[in-house]
Amino acid sequence: MKNSNRFLEYFQGKCIFITGCTGCVGIALLEKLLRSFPQVNKIVLLIRKKKSKDASTRILNYFDNPVFSVMKETHKDYLEKIMWMEGDIVKPNLGLSEENLNYIYNKVNVFYHCAASVKFVENLKNSITSNIYGTEMVYKVAKDCKKLECFMHVSTVFCNHGYSQSVLKEEIPENPANPDRLLEMAKSMSVNELEKNCKESKNFINNYVFTKNATENLLGNKKDNIKIGILRVGCVMESYKEPYPCWHLIHANSFNVILKNVVTGIVFNINEKAVVYCTPIDLCVNALIATTYDAAHITENLKVYNVAINCPTVKEILKMFIKENVKDPWLIFGSLKYRFLCHMKDLVLEMSGKRGIYVKEMEKLEHFIEISQKFVLKELYCHTENLDELWKSLNQSERKLLFFNLNEVDYEECVKSWYKSSMENEYNPMDPTTTMLHLAKL
Repeated sequence: MKNSNRFLEYFQGKCIFITGCTGCVGIALLEKLLRSFPQVNKIVLLIRKKKSKDASTRILNYFDNPVFSVMKETHKDYLEKIMWMEGDIVKPNLGLSEENLNYIYNKVNVFYHCAASVKFVENLKNSITSNIYGTEMVYKVAKDCKKLECFMHVSTVFCNHGYSQSVLKEEIPENPANPDRLLEMAKSMSVNELEKNCKESKNFINNYVFTKNATENLLGNKKDNIKIGILRVGCVMESYKEPYPCWHLIHANSFNVILKNVVTGIVFNINEKAVVYCTPIDLCVNALIATTYDAAHITENLKVYNVAINCPTVKEILKMFIKENVKDPWLIFGSLKYRFLCHMKDLVLEMSGKRGIYVKEMEKLEHFIEISQKFVLKELYCHTENLDELWKSLNQSERKLLFFNLNEVDYEECVKSWYKSSMENEYNPMDPTTTMLHLAKL
């Protein structure tokens, strides 16, 4: 039927469980469900205490995030759909109370596993614990749910980066390490012993990519007759349209950081033919919701979806960025301008009796770029047949509700918007007046 909507019908009365609700994908997923799927019955959010903040403190200001502003205007009763549960994905039974576990076992229909350690410089032991062991713990709880219809796992299109050929199919990738063996090694070895003995990890560009690859294999080995969907996303960027254009992410991705620092004169190595795989956050979430319905109705037990488009290249993105947004004649001096200003700002701080901080920040940024630029040095082609077929099957009403067709995204307009929004509240480092005013506030 032309105006029917399978997705609205599917989520009618559903109980949903989300891990990683404080990360960018988790927040965007929750916002979209609350705003566009009011017929959802209950959304259970797993949250853990973090350092000095307990769970209740983190919950207190959660919905103050501007991303929820549009939803709040039309859905005043949104809190009635939310159920918070304190726990941790790296603990048995997720560290949940018996009462909460029983609720999950008897009520939850869909699991969204969005939690992960995305640190590029994380040691291997922590990466295995967070990404592989954490997924195993979440899956163990999910498989005991009486009404479970689908287990959705968020992964990355870079899961084979550094190891495989330059083609990523929509299937479980090859991995030279057994995920069960990695879990045993992480359990029995120290941080240094693990780094030394796990030679397979050296084939990948960092431990994040390596463990995300192993996690996919962990799920691919499951034989519990549970419907599993794996959604791979690229560099998650600011929103394209929803809930409003260009809402900012909590944690900026690596390429975004590099792009926004081009204006400072920072340069980095690229492969002109390498694709960026920038994906607006709202399209990622729309694809995640749409593939939930699809994965829940597959005949096999697992299906993989690459949220990607094999253009534009890194070089094309940089051309758009510099052409439209960078009006700085000092760029001909490269990073000299940036280095000079960092030293000058530290000098001002030290003259006022404070400790300099900007030279250290410059060194951290350069180290970060050295690590991150590996993502734009290798050519990669992503197959997207599964997601393309799903999009073709959508009617007009479904496409309006869950727009995720990357072929229709105007990336040149996106780049302009990304830069404009990121610089609105920042001073111009080349303008003496605004620079001195900025220093006066320190």
